[in-house]
Amino acid sequence: MNTKLSDEEFTEVYNKVPRLCVDLVIKNEEGILLALRANEPYKDMWNLPGGTVYKGEIIDEACVRIAKKEIGLDIQLGKCLGYTEYLKEPRFGIEVHTVSIVLEAIAVGGELHHDENTKELRFFKELPLTLVSAQAEFLKKLN
Repeated sequence: MNTKLSDEEFTEVYNKVPRLCVDLVIKNEEGILLALRANEPYKDMWNLPGGTVYKGEIIDEACVRIAKKEIGLDIQLGKCLGYTEYLKEPRFGIEVHTVSIVLEAIAVGGELHHDENTKELRFFKELPLTLVSAQAEFLKKLN
């Protein structure tokens, strides 16, 4: 299922209602996996792998789809860790209200690689200073 919105549709819809996303916390002995954004918002900042949940897609399916597309990994989901909220996220010339459910995930296959939205993937033992602030605050509360 691909119900990706055009830029115009995105602006029309998310100028009126919150956008639902998922973020993945994937850890191993090297630390937590973060992605360096290649585009706005948050260009050149580290963030958790994640993305938009499509209409008709259950949360678990969205997580599996996003992990495969964005980071090349097959995952098994763990527990829900909570949520992050961005009240004024700049996208396509508007301020979008985004709510992201944060889930823990374990890599069970695939090959780590990034898509066009990411410059680099890296595991961190300590959170980088250029991590998206809402995610940094969320992750610090987990420790």
